[in-house]
Amino acid sequence: MDADSFAFQQGLWTKSSHRLGRSLLEPSNVDTTGDALRLRLPRGSTNGAEIRSTESHGYARFEARLRVPDAPSSITGFFLYEPPDEAHEVDIEIFNDRSGKVMFTYYLAGKQVTRTHELPFDPTAGFHDYRFDYRADSVEFFADGELLETLHDEMPAGPLRLHLNAWFPTWHQGRVETEDHFVLVDHIRVIPQRPLAE
Repeated sequence: MDADSFAFQQGLWTKSSHRLGRSLLEPSNVDTTGDALRLRLPRGSTNGAEIRSTESHGYARFEARLRVPDAPSSITGFFLYEPPDEAHEVDIEIFNDRSGKVMFTYYLAGKQVTRTHELPFDPTAGFHDYRFDYRADSVEFFADGELLETLHDEMPAGPLRLHLNAWFPTWHQGRVETEDHFVLVDHIRVIPQRPLAE
């Protein structure tokens, strides 16, 4: 799923339209420019943007190469999810600021496990690779190829749809931006997990 796969007419991705936190995620805030997909956080509001895969995925490696904006109080999410809320979800949530704060989370049947880290770089300064390896009994989270967290447990059951969004959560209050900000997406890749040799 490289940059040219963001051709929505090919049916690989859907632009979402729903409320999340303080945001209305609007299809008009998703576009492409050059070789990058853009998720817009429009000025003067707390609205945002989201895409989701039309196909569901099982155990696999999920990678996105992103540049997040410096838009404090908003976050970028790269995650697997199927409703209802807090039932089946695996998340990377990057704070859209220079702090480097990132949260790795999974939800299973109402149980939430979250680990917070500080990235070894400023995520607003350039493109970086964010990845999670989702298995039946664990999930590993990476940034630029470095393993940052491993969570061992029964994992949410698939298949799940892959999402990428930019939005303003209710638990992270802050200012309304006076100019547009964009999450830039170079590529998203999904590599299915190979079955273990018998």
